[in-house]
Amino acid sequence: MKIDIFILFFFYYISIFSIFGYGIFFQRLINISENKRICLGYSGLIGIFILSMYSYISHLFYAHGIYHNLIILILGLFLFYKNILEKKFYNTDFKVLVVIFLLLFFSFLIFKSHDDFPYYHFPYTYYLNQNSLIFGIGHLNHGFRTPSSLFYFNSLFYLPIIKYYLFHIGSAIIFGSTIFIFFSNIKASIQKKDINYIYFFDLLSLIFILVFFYRLAEHGTDRSAQILIFLIISEIFRAFAVKKISVYEISKLSIIFALTVSLKAFYLLYGLLIIPLIIVLSKKIGFKNLLEKISSNKAFYFSILLLCLVLITNFFNTGCLVYPIKIVCFTDFEWSIQLKEIERMALHYENWSKAGMTPNFKVDNPNNYVKNFNWTNRWFETYFFFKVSDFLLGIIFLLLIFGITFFSKRKQKKNLKKEIFLVYVIMIILLIEWFIKHPALRYGGYSLIAIILFIPFSLKFEKYKTKLYSIKKKTFIIILIGITVFTLRNFDRLIKENKKYNYNVLINPYYKVDDNYFYIENKIYDLTNNYNLCKKNKTKCNQDNPFTLKKMNKYLLIKIR
Repeated sequence: MKIDIFILFFFYYISIFSIFGYGIFFQRLINISENKRICLGYSGLIGIFILSMYSYISHLFYAHGIYHNLIILILGLFLFYKNILEKKFYNTDFKVLVVIFLLLFFSFLIFKSHDDFPYYHFPYTYYLNQNSLIFGIGHLNHGFRTPSSLFYFNSLFYLPIIKYYLFHIGSAIIFGSTIFIFFSNIKASIQKKDINYIYFFDLLSLIFILVFFYRLAEHGTDRSAQILIFLIISEIFRAFAVKKISVYEISKLSIIFALTVSLKAFYLLYGLLIIPLIIVLSKKIGFKNLLEKISSNKAFYFSILLLCLVLITNFFNTGCLVYPIKIVCFTDFEWSIQLKEIERMALHYENWSKAGMTPNFKVDNPNNYVKNFNWTNRWFETYFFFKVSDFLLGIIFLLLIFGITFFSKRKQKKNLKKEIFLVYVIMIILLIEWFIKHPALRYGGYSLIAIILFIPFSLKFEKYKTKLYSIKKKTFIIILIGITVFTLRNFDRLIKENKKYNYNVLINPYYKVDDNYFYIENKIYDLTNNYNLCKKNKTKCNQDNPFTLKKMNKYLLIKIR
């Protein structure tokens, strides 16, 4: 009876090792390393990056079936094993990696997923396993019009025995890798006796992720991307701090930013953060030298390639490079989403984020609701005082604990650096844009609010003069508390799900799957059958379906009748 959890545990770890194997290999291939030392934390993110890129390209030609994925898995394990033998990373790092993902395994035990998972996350990933590219697939589900790289990545882990129960593996890798990186950065700062604002920002980010994002099933594409935003800000601060910018810093930022945008396209707006980065780095090495470093950087071109693949896929799905932005939509292609539908969904998304549309509520006049801040009263009543206020109180409590822990009467003079101020201004601009256009926490709100509060507090903590021994001790306690809260919250979740749903994690540690998860596959099956019938005898066609299939060379194309 208990064998199921061991099966999950086995596939969970071999998949992790395989992903990290690809990441280590790619790091070595394009020389993404610091002083020839491979950072395992970045290996996880780079593994997702390179496998996502492969997934986009390969799906143009064939479905990601079980045996194809098994070959990919085994190759990654070989690469991981090869690098263990060659000792390309430290044994301590490997042990930390194993421990982190052991803790994350409790969050991987899932029964109830978030609402979007059965609606389009799972169906789209499963579609990638069962079909090669179908033009116009966005007609079947509006969620298919904005696919995430996470779906493409997860589709490579549809494997024998375990089947589709690893479709959360991408979120786990992003979560675990980011935790590993922050932990490594904190440890390195202590070893170097460099306790500055970056140190406190990393520590705050680490605890925030552990405490607020403890439930893996809720991550989806939204929280996974926001986790990476914390890392991007940290890496920008580190780029500010180094005396001489290297290929390593450029490579890391290029890959993390491209990966974030591929998860959720609207994070392209965060490209504004490049402005202070360019200004600072240009002062250090000159603008011309900076351009040369970027233009000679292999990771930069791979990042551009991933973003291009995302745009091309969006175009094949909808006729839009970024859906539902009208200016980049081409409605003349047979498979294209029509202009009226694009405008309708753009309004729908805005209404939803502004509390004007829920499963149980819809405003009478959606157009009027989003104009002239008409939405603010309802948003504050039903969303701000229900979700945002609770979130703010949680952050304030976290900062209060940090303040009590690291407070010291002894202070040292620290000047505010202009570059930090520039980053802060851009984050404020992004927060204003968030509030005006899509004020839902899942659309960047968690990271924006937290980071805007963390930066000034990190600068404040930096000014406290505290002995290194005391800092080490307090940091250890804070991290231990964060890990404890993360673990206890997941155990509490499992107990509650057992009581409410009669869910026994030892017997069935997976999320619940019913027939509704496969409705898209059924639609494709029906359309294919109807297409074959029409080829033989048009009188037998089902004319009631609003969509029809067309053959275009070897590809299928879905269009409106």
